[in-house]
Amino acid sequence: MQKNELPLIIVCDDKDMVYANYLIQLIGQKDDAGDSIVGVEDDSVSAAIYTVKNYKDNLPQIPSTQHILFIGQTSVAKEQSKTIPDAFNKLGMHYGWLGKRAVLYVDDTTSDWMRLKDSKKHYTEFWQFSKDRGMTHPDALAEYAKKLSGGFVDKIMPVVVGAPKMLIDYNKTVNAVKAQQYKTLIKVFYEDGLRSFVEG
Repeated sequence: MQKNELPLIIVCDDKDMVYANYLIQLIGQKDDAGDSIVGVEDDSVSAAIYTVKNYKDNLPQIPSTQHILFIGQTSVAKEQSKTIPDAFNKLGMHYGWLGKRAVLYVDDTTSDWMRLKDSKKHYTEFWQFSKDRGMTHPDALAEYAKKLSGGFVDKIMPVVVGAPKMLIDYNKTVNAVKAQQYKTLIKVFYEDGLRSFVEG
């Protein structure tokens, strides 16, 4: 007999929609084997994505019993995170929940990794953690490092001719690292946190 699916609303802004879709893809997998459940039990969760505007427009109709996951650093996610303790906090990645509300986000300090002399060490630690969790990412810092004379620098970028191009490269690299963090975090949440959240 088919049990009822638990409804889950995922709230995010447009730029983080790709991560919400990734979580839905993981939820939709047939990845259980016998009594071994990966993430949530197959066909046990039904998820829908709301933009922040959708969420605010429908808020009066959303019951307190509805499970909602806020992804990213939106205003509504930040408001929720004020009272939600971390269930996971590692390498700038966080998720946690309280009752029927959960948050999942990456720190805005990703850029620190490219300001510090030991930025490669920080990134390597994240890369190895991801690999251990079955996520292999291309080296997001390799190309950026090649373009800096003497490797990584203490400041955001050297004040030299060509600095605007370096800024573009820098921003691309920051965004690439953050995207990798979100993908790894979504997988960890799916495998280790989602079931406890939706069944709680």
